Amino acid sequence: MVGWVVRTLLLCFVVGLVLSFLDINPASILTNSWATIQDIARLAADMFHWALPYILIGAVIVVPLSVIGAVMRWTRTRPRP
Repeated sequence: MVGWVVRTLLLCFVVGLVLSFLDINPASILTNSWATIQDIARLAADMFHWALPYILIGAVIVVPLSVIGAVMRWTRTRPRP
């Protein structure tokens, strides 16, 4: 029971910290819910547009290495005739 309370308080703190960082306050959540949802969606879209080039650059290296690793694991676990 105490662990659940501590975890809940810690989660509330983290979520409150993130919302504060995004300049969202409790009053705006309660009084202007739709605008808050739109603001959060806009922030998520902006973050995605910022991150997309980095994701694509990383994919040039990560995807081929992942495919090679998957093929190597598949050949290792495949039963031999």
